[in-house]
Amino acid sequence: MEVPSRPCSNIEPGNYEEVCDLITQIPSKVQIQDITKELHCPLCNDWFRDPLMLSCGHNFCQACIQNFWKQQAKETFCPECKMLCQYSNCTFNLVLEKLVEKIKKLPLLKGHPQCPEHGENLKIFSKPDGKLICFQCKDARLSVGQSKDFLQISDAVHFFMKELTTHQDELEATLKELQSLKNMQKDAIAAYKDISSLLDSLEQGTKVLMPRELISRKLNPGLYKGPIQYMMWREMQFSLSPGLSSLTLDPKTAHPNLMLSKNRTSVWHGDIKQVMPDDPERFDSSVAVLGSKGFTSGKWYWEVEVAKKTKWTVGVVRESIIRKGSCPLTPEQGFWLLRLRNQTDLKALDLPSCSLKLTNNLNKVGIYLDYEGGQVSFYNAKTMTHIYTFTNNFTEKLYPYFCPCLNDGGENKEPLHILHPQ
Repeated sequence: MEVPSRPCSNIEPGNYEEVCDLITQIPSKVQIQDITKELHCPLCNDWFRDPLMLSCGHNFCQACIQNFWKQQAKETFCPECKMLCQYSNCTFNLVLEKLVEKIKKLPLLKGHPQCPEHGENLKIFSKPDGKLICFQCKDARLSVGQSKDFLQISDAVHFFMKELTTHQDELEATLKELQSLKNMQKDAIAAYKDISSLLDSLEQGTKVLMPRELISRKLNPGLYKGPIQYMMWREMQFSLSPGLSSLTLDPKTAHPNLMLSKNRTSVWHGDIKQVMPDDPERFDSSVAVLGSKGFTSGKWYWEVEVAKKTKWTVGVVRESIIRKGSCPLTPEQGFWLLRLRNQTDLKALDLPSCSLKLTNNLNKVGIYLDYEGGQVSFYNAKTMTHIYTFTNNFTEKLYPYFCPCLNDGGENKEPLHILHPQ
């Protein structure tokens, strides 16, 4: 196939300049768009590139018409009028080529985004690049075997509108959930901060209490979803009910080295290992003992005296814990415990364990259990300062847990003592 030469146009230069001058003086954007539409190849819908005029008079980009004829295989005809045309009879339209270059520089066309590299309008969205590109950019990417994931601008807009709608739906769902949590928090505050009974007792002249801070930005569950009545217990212990839980120790669970007081409210470690029945309930490794009463519902509070001891462990455990041999003392194994070592090393045996700072002398530990609320909290019983809170979903019977630890040759001989209401 003979390649056509690039002859000079048969339009006089003066006429070409007049056409360009007339176009630059057209003020209407609509008119400019009509003209630019005529300067776009019917096959690629972009500016003419190396425009080739067929023998019928219609113009196409050289690459576009060649690709079109390759697809036809047999006949070479005009895509517009279907007239048979020989490639050798085609002529490069230099006037059209120059006109396109001049029109693309008009101020009225500056609003259209153009490729900084090729100066063409950006008409294709490249998903790998995440931006608009021109047809020459597309051809360059295809020539080096890059991704063919290109979209028309209208399709790209539709694609991202769908993604935007999806994210908007997710955000709206999250907003609804947050609003629901906010309402639940308000209900929780109302449920656990009802002090109407306290106000009634004040009106009856029982006692004047110092104001207490009942609101916190964080609303720590151990501070504000706990035994609020016990925080006032020492000022109003005779007007609040119930008081301290009257717990005793269960000798059937006690390690053979543990000694229990007659009233079963105190426990300490003895050097002599007693001969005891090896009941399934008894600890044989941990020097521990359980309370005689288990809980499957309700809210309970008890206090343990730990003064003068160098180490101890107290808290709440599941009925089904391993009692023979050793096992990790973690919530996953059914243990919710507070532990002291070396007089000052205080830890909550969570997973991972949490080291805690002793700000005051910890002579008495308050333990609060809210079964339905899934909460075990520890307090400095003297000041009702919150120490730590475990949260879980309780499904079986729970028991108080007491471990006085080894007496260490007398250094840790003091007992753990369960306090009872006076």
